[in-house]
Amino acid sequence: MFAHHHDRNPGNTELTKRIAESLGIGEVSMNEVDFDDLFVSEGILKTLYRAARDTSGPEAQDGVPLVSAYWIADSRDLVLCAASMVGLHLIRVPEKSWTLKPRTVH
Repeated sequence: MFAHHHDRNPGNTELTKRIAESLGIGEVSMNEVDFDDLFVSEGILKTLYRAARDTSGPEAQDGVPLVSAYWIADSRDLVLCAASMVGLHLIRVPEKSWTLKPRTVH
């Protein structure tokens, strides 16, 4: 059902490997998703931004750069990955808290 929207990005294999190891899952079940194609609940985004900002200290900027988003085939969860000054922050988002935006054809 989701496979045609979740093509894995072969150019990002090192990040994929790090995230898979952090989550204790295999890389094969991870599919990179374009964040612009997603609707994610506001509460989840606030949690991600707060985690990255809290560990970055007072010199943190307003926004936290989203590095990537992955759909986990086995669990149907989404994993959002943001960078801060101290590293990567992963938020595992349950299926009920995200969805794909509808495709529009012009």
